[in-house]
Amino acid sequence: MALLPSRLSRYWLGLLIVVLVYFPFYARGLEGSSFWLVLATLVLIASIGAVGLNLLSGFAGQISLGHAFFLGVGAFVGATLSTPASTTLSGVSFWGLGLPWWVGVLGGGAVAALFGLVVGPAAVRLRGLYLSLVTLGLVFFGDFLFTAPALEKITGAVRGRRSAPVSFVFPGMESAPFIEGNSEALYFAALIVAVVGFVAAKNLMRGRVGRAFQATRDHDIAAEVLGVNVTWAKLTAFGVSSFYAGAAGALLGVFQANPIGSNFGGAAGLLVSIQYVAMIVIGGIGTILGAALGAVFVIALPELVKFLTGQGWLPFVAETGGGSFDESAFSTVLFGLFIVLFLLYEPLGLYGLWLRARNYWKGWPFKY
Repeated sequence: MALLPSRLSRYWLGLLIVVLVYFPFYARGLEGSSFWLVLATLVLIASIGAVGLNLLSGFAGQISLGHAFFLGVGAFVGATLSTPASTTLSGVSFWGLGLPWWVGVLGGGAVAALFGLVVGPAAVRLRGLYLSLVTLGLVFFGDFLFTAPALEKITGAVRGRRSAPVSFVFPGMESAPFIEGNSEALYFAALIVAVVGFVAAKNLMRGRVGRAFQATRDHDIAAEVLGVNVTWAKLTAFGVSSFYAGAAGALLGVFQANPIGSNFGGAAGLLVSIQYVAMIVIGGIGTILGAALGAVFVIALPELVKFLTGQGWLPFVAETGGGSFDESAFSTVLFGLFIVLFLLYEPLGLYGLWLRARNYWKGWPFKY
C-alpha cells in the first residue's frame, strides 16, 4: 500500500521526473521543437483532467459525460484570476485580478468543485444511464452559460476571452532562469500540477476515502450496511473530480491560442467529454497510472494518424472526398474501436498490458 513500495520503484520514478524536467531543454535542439513541447504540454494537462474523471468513474463508479463543463468553468475562472482587467477595442470590459498562475489553477479547481458539489446530490439518487444523462445536460447548460451576455465580463460571451501566459518571474527578477518563452513556462506549470495531482490522487485512493469510493462502486447498498456513508462518498467523488477538471481547465485556457469560447459546451464540449472517457477506458479505468497512459495515447493518436497520412501509408485517409475519412474522422473511429477492443479483451487497458509485461519479466524465465 506504500506509494513507492520498493527501491526500484523509487529509482524509476526519480528517473521519470528527471526526464520530464530535462525534456524542454532537449527539445530545443530538435527539428520542430515547438511541436514536441506543445504536444507534451497538452498530454500533461489532459492527464490531470483524466485523473479527475478516473477518480469519479473508475474508483467511485459514477458515470459522467459532463467533464467538459468543469474544464470550462476552470478555464474562465482561472483566466479571471490570473489575467489583469482590460477593455477591448470593441468596448468589452473584462474582470481580472492579475494574480499568479497558480492562484488561477487553485481558484479554477475550487469553483469547479463547488459546481460539482451542486450536481453531486443527483448522484445520490441516480446511477448508470440516468446519471450519465444528467451529466450530459451539463455540457449543453455550459453552452448557454459560457456564452450568456450577463457573464460577458467573465467569459466574453460569444467572443470568448484570452488567459494570461504563465510566468515564473518573481519580484526583483527580469526573467525566469533557464526558461525560454511562454511555452516552456506553461510546460513546467503543467508538470508541477500533474506531479502534485498524481501523488495526491494516489495517496487519497490508498486511504479511507479511496476505500469508501471503491466500496460504493462495487455495491453501494452493501457499502452502506458496512458503515460507509454513501452520500458523503458520492459527493466527495464529484467534488474532487471537478477540482481536478477545473485545475486542468485553467491550464488549458492558457494553452489555447484562440480565445476561450464555447469550446467546452454543446457538441464541441460533448466531443471533449468523450475524449476523456476514452482516456480512462483505454488507459485503464480505476487506475491512477492508466489516466496518464490513456492521455498519452489519445493525444498522440491524431498526430500519429497525421504522420502516417503524410507518409502515404493511409491513402484512404489522405483523400477528404468521395466518402473517404479525413484525419479527424479516422482518429475518432479509432477511439471508438480501441474502446470496444479494450473493454472486450483487456478491461484494464494499457495499464493491464503494462502489468502483464512487468509480471512476465519479474518471473522470467519461469512460467509460474
